[in-house]
Amino acid sequence: MSVETLVRVVMYLALIVLASVAIWGIREIVGSARSVRRLSDELHTTLPGLIERADVTLIAVNAELVRVNGVVTQIEEVSERVTSTTRAAQEMVGGPVAAVSGFAEGARKFLSVLFHS
Repeated sequence: MSVETLVRVVMYLALIVLASVAIWGIREIVGSARSVRRLSDELHTTLPGLIERADVTLIAVNAELVRVNGVVTQIEEVSERVTSTTRAAQEMVGGPVAAVSGFAEGARKFLSVLFHS
């Protein structure tokens, strides 16, 4: 067997191995493409339903936030009314108390002058 024949045999064997690897690679690529296609189809059928449910949930959450905002607004209004009523009550009670206090102070001074003189 000559060297030339041996080189040809080795090259044929290398060509066969290379062709086998190429066929295996193409088979894997096709399998992966099919898997990606199945995943895409599954997402295409599942995703719109999920998005619709998320949309409905967000609408419900928004409605609840609007309701909570209304409750907070009512609480603020009640708080402002209580503050206003408290101020009015303080003014109503504070005026006469100040007058009585002033009268008592004047009476005390009068009596102290009257009895100490």
